[in-house]
Amino acid sequence: MILERFSHSGIQSFKKCPAQFKFRYIDQIFKKDEGIEAFLGKRVHESIEYLYNQVKSGVIPLVDEILKVHKSLWKEKWHDRIAIVYQNKTARDYFYLGEDCMARFYRLNYPFEEKVIANEHEMVFLLDDDENYKIKGIIDRVDHDGEGNWEIHDYKTGKRALSQKDADKDHQLALYQIGLMAEVKEIKSIKLVWHFIQHGIRVESKRTADDIRKIIKETKSTIDTIRQKLTNGGEFPPKKSILCNWCYYWEECPSQFGTNPFIKA
Repeated sequence: MILERFSHSGIQSFKKCPAQFKFRYIDQIFKKDEGIEAFLGKRVHESIEYLYNQVKSGVIPLVDEILKVHKSLWKEKWHDRIAIVYQNKTARDYFYLGEDCMARFYRLNYPFEEKVIANEHEMVFLLDDDENYKIKGIIDRVDHDGEGNWEIHDYKTGKRALSQKDADKDHQLALYQIGLMAEVKEIKSIKLVWHFIQHGIRVESKRTADDIRKIIKETKSTIDTIRQKLTNGGEFPPKKSILCNWCYYWEECPSQFGTNPFIKA
């Protein structure tokens, strides 16, 4: 099998657990299961997308409207394959956490004066203009001040917030910067912005030309490693860790490490 496109999430999956990468991207085993943390994150992303689409149209909705949107999305998309790992938590706890995230995001960003160009911006781009290294991704939000200064925004709903040191080394938004640079000609600066919504923390970072070259080199090297394994029949072994408790491929995995199967919501 030849993999023509790669994503940051796919590359990270390979680094964290080659077996999980194989099940998802090579064997193409698709699961309806999802952890409730991922479900919460999707609903928050959709609610923020609705908020900024309204702002782009010239309307600033009240926070009550945004909370109603979040509640409606939660009910509409809830299903019976959502997993809750922590036994002391309920689906209701996570719903209220999502509401809390939205209320906090609204309060911290009101009156939403950012010059938003795009929400959930999909892109496909090449590394070093090489067709053998094609990357796909979705940027949560792109801002532009009209004078060549751009911002790439990413919303995180997890418990862990990146330190400044970790943000300065992060590859996800740096890859998106490479994609944006391929799409846009007039760029003075690009700022990478993370919103850690549970904590109400905003972290910013920038990349130098040398940083970008290193990221391209490392990403291409990882892609080469994956393709060499595919060509040579190399193994994609599982990596045992606490993350196994959140893995949708526990049944397929020869390791079956941890307490999986999931506790169902």
